[in-house]
Amino acid sequence: MAKPAQQIPQAGPGTASALQQALVRLAQPARAAPSGTGASLTAAVLREIRETVLPREITLCVSGRAAATLTVAQRRIAGLSLPDSADPSSAAEDPEAAAQLFAARLLVLQAGSKSGEFSFRRRPCPAPQGAGTCSAGALAAALAAASGGRLDQFRARALPQAAAWLHCPAGSTQMRGGGPEALLTRLDAVRQTLASKASRPASARMPVPKPDCLLLPVSPQLHILAASDGGALLLLALPPEAARTQAGAWASLYG
Repeated sequence: MAKPAQQIPQAGPGTASALQQALVRLAQPARAAPSGTGASLTAAVLREIRETVLPREITLCVSGRAAATLTVAQRRIAGLSLPDSADPSSAAEDPEAAAQLFAARLLVLQAGSKSGEFSFRRRPCPAPQGAGTCSAGALAAALAAASGGRLDQFRARALPQAAAWLHCPAGSTQMRGGGPEALLTRLDAVRQTLASKASRPASARMPVPKPDCLLLPVSPQLHILAASDGGALLLLALPPEAARTQAGAWASLYG
């Protein structure tokens, strides 16, 4: 006797995994993503890059009008063109150069669309050939460098080589950092030592501290680089060779 057919329970929206949600979204290229101004435009673009695997031409619409066209595949961006730009959408084959070019265009786009809602339209496209590509992480670092001061630029350049880092903005007690707890503890100890030296009694009219960079050998396997500018402090835990390389990069940036 045949058994009655069993109905397979369907997973509700709340139980779908992030991968499932991304696959459903990518399977509907003609539809626009929900628009909104809650998240920044650049954050939304970075999310699109991270979630796109198959080659897609992504049109970014601001206030209902096409504002940019991105070519994305394998979670890497290979092209970004603006309607009024005569330059080619792709970059040189160097990923760093690609990241810098795309970051500059994103900043132009963001500056011109601060008050408009945005959405994305996706459609399949051929895989990009011979174009410079960069990851979402590299693009985010280039955006931080392009939109900040020299110390921010140095931080974006040096972080990929750092085992741990600590950033103390000028005039703020809110620190940011990343890395193993043991290394963060060492970096904070250096921060406190430098802060205590800076707070010693001195003349009532002290000049603004000049940009400075210290290389502190901690062990044969670890050096700490302390870079300061305008009251902001950046501490990096680096292998010795990388520390010397970044000290040279700091000197070229501030020289």
